[in-house]
Amino acid sequence: MPNDGYDYGILVKTLIGAVNELSGGLQLIESASGGEQPEYPFCQYTITSPYIAISPDIVEGEQFEIVLSLTWRGLSGHQVLNLANATNKYFRSQKGRFFMQENGGIVVVSVQNSGLRDTFISIEYERSAGIDLRLRVVDSYSSEIQEIDNISFTNENLGG
Repeated sequence: MPNDGYDYGILVKTLIGAVNELSGGLQLIESASGGEQPEYPFCQYTITSPYIAISPDIVEGEQFEIVLSLTWRGLSGHQVLNLANATNKYFRSQKGRFFMQENGGIVVVSVQNSGLRDTFISIEYERSAGIDLRLRVVDSYSSEIQEIDNISFTNENLGG
């Protein structure tokens, strides 16, 4: 039965669980999404590169990479830096890598260093700091191939 390929919902669900575990229950939401903003501090994710091919010849069961940004938002600069640093350490640790693999079949390829990402809002700054993750996943895409049951040959062109 053919399907549409990788389900990014698995990635998001796994990230929500990981952020919840590493932060003691703080929220992860999609960047630029509708709805009410959670109380500070919270984390946002942005999938910046949803598909980076590793091998152009493989389609079924293909491994590919995803790059995403995790940004902590709050009103305290040191608080978001601490959270970004904890996130960096978590995804580089055996515990974080194991969580991603066991819960989503996701391999952590690399973690980019934490950095400040402050935003000026009206009369005050929203403090933010984050990391970038490069992850490897396996596509579940498959297609049915029509099998050839029987092949027959005739001797017309064999000179006999």
